[in-house]
Amino acid sequence: MTIKSTKIQEDPLKDQAPIAPPQSPVLSPQLDSQDFFLPKEILPPWKRARFLSHSFADLAAPPQIFKIGESSHKTPLERHEEQIETILNHLDELPLECNEKMKDKIRGLGNGRVIIQRDFDKLETELEEARTQIFRLQKKQMGHDDEVVLARVRISTLEIIIEDIQ
Repeated sequence: MTIKSTKIQEDPLKDQAPIAPPQSPVLSPQLDSQDFFLPKEILPPWKRARFLSHSFADLAAPPQIFKIGESSHKTPLERHEEQIETILNHLDELPLECNEKMKDKIRGLGNGRVIIQRDFDKLETELEEARTQIFRLQKKQMGHDDEVVLARVRISTLEIIIEDIQ
């Protein structure tokens, strides 16, 4: 049996300085943040709506300074309040008639049911009045019919009496 000697090679890069990790890129103030986003024409429709809803004008503004304990995140309630304020401001700009229609739609079905119930009650009252009037006219008509029948009976009786006399 022969034993082969294996020669271990030393690392040739051992004496060289280690490679430093790449530094993180720092954004230049001259760069426009919109250069990092896809043009909205390329985005699919569902992302296009989201793309349009974000405002990039605020990216150029200086960062806000917050006090200790203060958060830069808005709560859902704050976002809803802002949305309501935006809607109300928009409604203030619309003509009064359109504004009233929009307010009715915003109020929802609750008030719609009240309006429908009120109209239903009014129609029901009118129907009862019409039925009462029809009943009175029918009663009056029956009275007239009875008078007509009675008159015909009298005429027949008188005709019989006249024939008997002749």
